[in-house]
Amino acid sequence: MKIDILNLRDGITEYFESLGPSELDLTGLDFRLKDKAFVHTTVEKRGSKVKIRIDSKFSLVLTCSRCLEEFEQSFNTVDEYYVKPGQEELEPEKYLSEEDIYSIFAPTQEVDTTPLVRDSIILSVPMKPLCREDCKGLCPVCGVNLNSTTCEHVGTIKEENEWQKKLKEIRKKLEKK
Repeated sequence: MKIDILNLRDGITEYFESLGPSELDLTGLDFRLKDKAFVHTTVEKRGSKVKIRIDSKFSLVLTCSRCLEEFEQSFNTVDEYYVKPGQEELEPEKYLSEEDIYSIFAPTQEVDTTPLVRDSIILSVPMKPLCREDCKGLCPVCGVNLNSTTCEHVGTIKEENEWQKKLKEIRKKLEKK
């Protein structure tokens, strides 16, 4: 959504929209948007200062990093930005206030909030998505999902990996010196 900053009246203005995956350019990523993202944008203008608050609600289909099953997770994000007209002025050193950190510069009279919503969705994806906290993952021998089935390898898998054995050998050699 493009917001015309110059012709915005003083006070609070609210916008509601729903954005789909194609509008947000979320194709080709490790996750997908389930339906649409519902966005509530609040723009507060006081003189020349403009503050944008974006509340987004959406569900993502993620892949569990342990068992590789797809699962759905809902998110609610809240982001605030301060809009400054013109280009960013670079100074050699400057103490940054919270307003400086969350500022966006508008070289034109319009601010497009769609890329801000897209960034918020991407940043909300966990680094290691889990279908549930106690996910057992896959059997390292046969690859079966241990959440839904058990296999003959459960309990017989050696706890020690090859690299752990090598480290112990190195430690023994170092202790002998």
